[in-house]
Amino acid sequence: MYIGEILEQNYFEIDASTTIELGLDKLNETHASQLAVVKKHEYLGLVTEDDLLSVSDVSKPISSLAVTLGFLYLYEYQHVYDALQYMTAHQLQILPILNKENTYLGVLTSQNLIKALNSTLGNQTPGAIIVLELGKNDVSFSHIAHIFESENVRILNAAVRDISDTTKIEMTIKVDKQNISTLVSSLWRFDYVVKATFNDGSQDSDIKERYDILMNYLNL
Repeated sequence: MYIGEILEQNYFEIDASTTIELGLDKLNETHASQLAVVKKHEYLGLVTEDDLLSVSDVSKPISSLAVTLGFLYLYEYQHVYDALQYMTAHQLQILPILNKENTYLGVLTSQNLIKALNSTLGNQTPGAIIVLELGKNDVSFSHIAHIFESENVRILNAAVRDISDTTKIEMTIKVDKQNISTLVSSLWRFDYVVKATFNDGSQDSDIKERYDILMNYLNL
């Protein structure tokens, strides 16, 4: 999903000629701690609540402040994952967005970003979540996908992260079904370590106990 699809326009920005008092009013209105400062369609930077509160004469224009963080913006054609990384790194509530001509278009809010990620990751579709633990050199996504396909289970999304201080990774997979007991059994048969499952309709959350039950069954 592109950032340009989920912009907020004419809401979280303030003209450089506006007074600091009105800027504070707008922060209260939007329940935000940052505003994008613009001059016509030119993006000048971000102003924070602390910036505005530090001024004693609130009748002064926003332009009288040393507006900072002018380098913090992305372009409308970039992906929402870029926005997630940028907003997390800089602890932003809003992220100014420009077009390729560097014209200010609007902002991406943290709320809209969360909604977009929820849609992109398929979280709106009911289904179970499976967490696998794998060696960094043992990852074969094609083989894992083949196991899922053989059980008629469709992968909605997958994410990978390193496990600190180990040579292993954790792969989290969202699928389109909740009854995944046969899929988990198949993964175990191929020696995959299933660390946890969620939203699978099972009252038993102890994955180790279910593994022991399966082993006992296979040994009959």
